[in-house]
Amino acid sequence: MGKMILSVLLVVLALHSLALLGFLGYGLATDRFDDEKRVQYLATWQGEKLVPPSPVEIVEEKEESPQEAGARIQAAQQEREILTREMQMFAQLLRDKEVSLQDAQVRLEKDLKVLRSELKQFDDRVRQHKKMAQEESFRKALKNYSSMKPKYTKDDFMKMDEKDVVRYLSEMKSATATAILEQFKTPQEQNKRLKLMKMLEQYGVIDPHDKNEHADKLVSNGE
Repeated sequence: MGKMILSVLLVVLALHSLALLGFLGYGLATDRFDDEKRVQYLATWQGEKLVPPSPVEIVEEKEESPQEAGARIQAAQQEREILTREMQMFAQLLRDKEVSLQDAQVRLEKDLKVLRSELKQFDDRVRQHKKMAQEESFRKALKNYSSMKPKYTKDDFMKMDEKDVVRYLSEMKSATATAILEQFKTPQEQNKRLKLMKMLEQYGVIDPHDKNEHADKLVSNGE
């Protein structure tokens, strides 16, 4: 007897489920159920208690009163004034920086001018000392060449540039220079001697009109 009652209940439940599923299938096929309804029907079929969705609260915008509008406008005006003052301060800061940079540039140009002048003076002193050192070295060498035997002096002169030899000869006494020139005897030495004689004539050290037996005699600058 109990088994029969259970079987009847199972059949009734199956029929109820099939009817509900058919009803839901029909609704889905015909788009009669939206998402909310489908959820409700499914929850009902599963025996759940469906909580209704909370209503959406619609906030009505309150009309702004004249006092509120004035306060808002005043606040915006104050904000603009603050921004304007900040921009003016920033612009003044930039102008001050520009003036400072210009002053620094003027000072730098003055310092560079002084530095260039000092460098020029230093270069002049260096050149003067160098010239004095060269002159002192020349005078020492001239003294040595004047006191050496003419043959040895001639050997050194053969290794020198003609301009340097002419300078030494023009600073020597006439007899000393002549004695040295007389030592130029080989063809190579004679060739260099002729070059020296021409240069001495060009510099006015030798009298080109002197035609005596000592035509190569030097005209002394101090004798």
